[in-house]
Amino acid sequence: MKNKKLYLSLVLFSVSLIVLWLPVDNDAGTTHCFGKCGVVDTGQTTSYDIGDDADYNPAGAQLSYTVNSDNTVTDNRTGLMWRRCSQGKTDDATCSGTAVTYTWTDALAQCETEASDYSDWRLPNMKELFSIIKYEGTAPFIDQTAFPSTVSSAYWVSTTYVPDPTIALYVNFGGGTVSGVNKINSNSVRCVRAGP
Repeated sequence: MKNKKLYLSLVLFSVSLIVLWLPVDNDAGTTHCFGKCGVVDTGQTTSYDIGDDADYNPAGAQLSYTVNSDNTVTDNRTGLMWRRCSQGKTDDATCSGTAVTYTWTDALAQCETEASDYSDWRLPNMKELFSIIKYEGTAPFIDQTAFPSTVSSAYWVSTTYVPDPTIALYVNFGGGTVSGVNKINSNSVRCVRAGP
């Protein structure tokens, strides 16, 4: 009986590490993060050291978007162009309708075959999607003027969890967090491209 309890404890501990210990790629060279992976927004716009606000965001910490006439959104800090609406929603001013969820593999394909004026849509990586989280107000934690009707749930990113290739990361706009889940699960999708 003692061995069964020890085994169960080790399994539960191992499973909890998958959620807490996620690899992160950033300019500071950090490779792992425990819990929420984020940069505290201090408003600093000049970089004095590796890992401070301006190192991650040279344009400053303030979110800034341009909503384009083709219902895309340009991030004025990064130059990335985003689909304004989650996949499955209608491309109108309010992004009406219902978001569709996809497995990770289908999410990659959905962005790559996106029918629009541009042919280079793709699933964003973790750093890109995490950069549009807005830590104020209520969920969904995203600029709701630029990205209306965003679902307060998990959105896939192209980043695979390094220790286990069956797991991919996601950004959850319901809590402003990053975590990982098996690629056969279904999550929401927001596609990105390099910009104008």
